[in-house]
Amino acid sequence: MNSFGENIMIRNPKQEGTKLFDCIPQTGPCPNNCNQCYYNRCFYLPINEPHFPTLEEVGDGIVRVNSGHDSNIDRDLVIKMTNHYPKRFFNTSIPNLNFPAPVVFTANPREEIPARTPDDFPSDTDFGKLMFVRLRVSSTNLEHIVEALKEWRNIRIPCVLTFMRYYELGNQYSKYYVARKHILHESWNPTEYFMRMVSEIMLLISPDTLICGTFTSPFCRDCLNCQTHYERVMEYFNG
Repeated sequence: MNSFGENIMIRNPKQEGTKLFDCIPQTGPCPNNCNQCYYNRCFYLPINEPHFPTLEEVGDGIVRVNSGHDSNIDRDLVIKMTNHYPKRFFNTSIPNLNFPAPVVFTANPREEIPARTPDDFPSDTDFGKLMFVRLRVSSTNLEHIVEALKEWRNIRIPCVLTFMRYYELGNQYSKYYVARKHILHESWNPTEYFMRMVSEIMLLISPDTLICGTFTSPFCRDCLNCQTHYERVMEYFNG
């Protein structure tokens, strides 16, 4: 039985065919309220309930703690409630890496303002815990992305470009977006041309630049960034 008492396994459809499993210990909307927040607006699970995949469901898989919400909110509770998973990593947009497992950091939850850099963290921060830094990319924030890549490149941290999808287009250049269904919901999605163009530019800034998914697929099975970099950072943890 899953966390809702149902005899079915609720799985993020994006993660099917991979070792990744979502876990969200908190309930209710995330107070960070990041721009265009998928979790607060149309998450695939009810957000008024916590979600804990069973150990049987996970098996030898990797638990992605806080695919929605933020692991630094109620951090001690989040850590305690996920201690039973042998393999886990945490997700946050708050510059605190004080976790007992690898971390993914979203540097620009509001993508149209400058992204956070290593200087925004405490001086004793162990950046070896970072799997990668996630940068939310739009058609109108590329200058911010360039500057962020330069800063993270200086300490050899990979950056993953996450191309924004919008429920309503604002000042974004509409020629770079197309309306279509993305896995479960309709939204404005970046075109393949735009993603390829931006990726080529950003690779010139930092060779450690990746993208979330691929140019043609949003599915984790076609990407494997999380799995690959989890394993890399665990080598660091294990010394």
